[in-house]
Amino acid sequence: MKIRRSLVTLLAAAVFGFAGAQELPTVRAAMEAAGTFSWIVHGMDYFGTAEANGIRVEGTVYASKQATELALRGAEADVTVDDFLGSVLLRSRDVAVSGIYPYAKAVGGLVVPVSSDIDSIDDLRGRTIAAGSLRDKSLLILRALAVSQYGFDPQDESEIVAAAPPLMVQLIADAEVDAALPFWHFVARMEAAGQAREVMAVSDMLGALGLPSDLPNLMVLARDDMPAELKTAFIQTLIDTVETMKATPNDDPFWQSILDLELYSLPDPTAFPQVIDRWRLGTPDGWTEAHIDGLVAMVERLVELAGEDVVGVSSVPRDAYTTAFVPQ
Repeated sequence: MKIRRSLVTLLAAAVFGFAGAQELPTVRAAMEAAGTFSWIVHGMDYFGTAEANGIRVEGTVYASKQATELALRGAEADVTVDDFLGSVLLRSRDVAVSGIYPYAKAVGGLVVPVSSDIDSIDDLRGRTIAAGSLRDKSLLILRALAVSQYGFDPQDESEIVAAAPPLMVQLIADAEVDAALPFWHFVARMEAAGQAREVMAVSDMLGALGLPSDLPNLMVLARDDMPAELKTAFIQTLIDTVETMKATPNDDPFWQSILDLELYSLPDPTAFPQVIDRWRLGTPDGWTEAHIDGLVAMVERLVELAGEDVVGVSSVPRDAYTTAFVPQ
């Protein structure tokens, strides 16, 4: 597999030296158990993209998102993947981190049982909707759209029930809820199993609100004291790895290696190709100041709707994110 060698790759090689000439600098990545960040870190080694960019990436699995944040706080890790508000919340607790590159776009969605009569957001009045929590960003975006375009707030005129993604799958399969807002890979699994159909993707909800539909819901966070050239080399490695993985056919041994290494598990492995296809839809297209503007505007709208206690922040300071390390 040919790896694109950019100017930044050559600069990284010049700064860091090649393998064999000296020890490659290491980026310590904190990965949440069962999260897809482990796919990427595995791909960096499998396809040789880390070494091609003059670095070594060392991944450590942690049991929860909170554990990865503690690793970042305690300088046990240099980078992790977190909610797009992760950098804002951590900085409010005096943890010097910034969002340096998007990890994934918002490609979860509103799903209903296949036989449901729900065809639009307007049909959710008086229905039961399963979401991860009242703070779930997908739910807040759905509420914002329902209020602005359909004149009702599902929080008031529907019943919201909290459910973990595996429970959502069962609730939808048994038609015990009318709709649900699962993560992207559960959308793919439910559609592959014939249990659900998607009414609207979260990215389309953003577009309907007049916001960029490619806003990230997950970000790569890095400690501010991580060397600048190392951040740039890591972002370039991430870009190269994602591009290579996107071009790798679903029946390639690479994808089977993810299952074999138990980096991802699902009840029916035959559904994995649909999960891979959904992952491709959520890969970022780039990172610009316009994306930061979009995040700021989205949070302002969510706070106006639900209040800062629900959203978790009152606003988004722009310096919580930076495009300074994006390879040119």
